[in-house]
Amino acid sequence: MKFNLSLFLTLLLSVMLNAQSKSWSVYTSVEEAIHVSDIRPSYNYFNLSVPAGNAGMRMGAFYTHDENISAEITLGVIGISSPNRFSSGLIPIEVVGHYNVLPELPIDWLSKINLDLGLGSSLAESSPGNFGFSEHMVLGATAELGNLLPFGTLMMGTRYTMFIDDFVDGYAVSGTGNDKILRFFTGLRIDLGNSNNSAELSEAKAKIDKLESDLMVAALAYDDLSAQKEGATSSLKAENTELKEKLKSLENSATTTFETTQMISEINGYHVVIGSFPNESMANEYLNSLDIDDLQVVFVESIPTYRVVLSEHKELREALLALENAMAITPNAWIAVY
Repeated sequence: MKFNLSLFLTLLLSVMLNAQSKSWSVYTSVEEAIHVSDIRPSYNYFNLSVPAGNAGMRMGAFYTHDENISAEITLGVIGISSPNRFSSGLIPIEVVGHYNVLPELPIDWLSKINLDLGLGSSLAESSPGNFGFSEHMVLGATAELGNLLPFGTLMMGTRYTMFIDDFVDGYAVSGTGNDKILRFFTGLRIDLGNSNNSAELSEAKAKIDKLESDLMVAALAYDDLSAQKEGATSSLKAENTELKEKLKSLENSATTTFETTQMISEINGYHVVIGSFPNESMANEYLNSLDIDDLQVVFVESIPTYRVVLSEHKELREALLALENAMAITPNAWIAVY
């Protein structure tokens, strides 16, 4: 059973490492272990043989399903020992699942905190010179520090490994519990190829596509507004040219449409006249027959005569423009200076 499980885990590792997916990453870690076994561990870390004899490393593949669920499969080489008592090496292969318990963290550099659960099998020395496989279960927690490194994700955590056998430390003592190991590790996950930050890249691409669409709409709107501006400018130029031509035509004919009743030293204004009569009753009768608002009868004492005035203006330019409308009433309209 042990051999079959080890073979299965080895085949699974091979399949995972050869899988082509944007969610796969290369994973490696280093660790320090404390064994809980028949032999008491040493905590004298000033003796360098203690940390050196209980160190290890692992390499493998890391799969990210989504923000909450991920998994890893690793192959490692680790040691457990107590100075002057025993020293043993293990070659473990493990499949460990991760579940993110805090999906929305307010800390930028702390991206996830995972609870870990997994299974594995370790090749261990059951007795001096004899090796065998021992299956084990893994419990632990992992913190992912996502924004500290530009090329990957730093991971730190602890794992508690429980073996089904009692010989992992090289000794099997009757009546004692199975061997266990408490591990503290630091790992590095490096995304493969274009998989680096795939979710962020997809989101950025979507934003770029939207910006390109908005830019195209803005460019079309700008072209449309530019065309409208050019059309309005051309229309205003044409209208201005036509108005100038009309004014010039009216000014050229001013000698026949102007009248001064006496020599005056100062011009007070201009009347646009559409009729002149010898008495007021005739002027009023003509005014009433036209049915036009704002007409008035003006008496000119120096002639004497009564004029029917269509409009009164302070500027000659305005009077010339009004004269064109007056000629639509009668072609004999003229401008009188007063």
